[in-house]
Amino acid sequence: MSETYAAAGQEKTGAGGFIIVVASALAAVLVPTARHRAALAAAGCEPSLSPAGVQCTTAQMLTKRFLAIMIPARQQLSADQAAYTAVERRRNLAAAQSTLIAEATSERTFDTSLARITFPPAVAAVAKALIRANEARARLTAKQAQSTSLAQLRSFNRRVGLAGAAVQKEVKLIRKVLASPAQAG
Repeated sequence: MSETYAAAGQEKTGAGGFIIVVASALAAVLVPTARHRAALAAAGCEPSLSPAGVQCTTAQMLTKRFLAIMIPARQQLSADQAAYTAVERRRNLAAAQSTLIAEATSERTFDTSLARITFPPAVAAVAKALIRANEARARLTAKQAQSTSLAQLRSFNRRVGLAGAAVQKEVKLIRKVLASPAQAG
């Protein structure tokens, strides 16, 4: 009977050992993860925003991604607007329409690129407002490109300028929010 009792004790010890091994393995996985997340948070990182393979996203990283899209888009838009101004002054309706189509395309490309960035909620709301303002400008520019006379085309200039001012207001706001670590990360 003592052999039976001893064998049963060994089975319980084996099951207990298994539980200890599993608990130890879980602790080994979970504790470093908690420490790692705390270290990322202390560094201003937002792990939930990070693309696969990247450990953290900081406000600085988001700003860099935004500027990498905005700067070339602004340069292209400025070139498109300068081209429009030049051909409009020469009274060339077809060329003006063509430059306006290019301008609307530049605006939409910016929107598409900006929409691909994953922002934290406070910044995402501002980014969406920027996209909406820019989409409105792109629609107005595209409508302007459909003008059938130079007079009709020029009648849009003020409205497009106001739409551009609304976009610039949103650009300033997103840059301000991205500069605020509490909001951006």
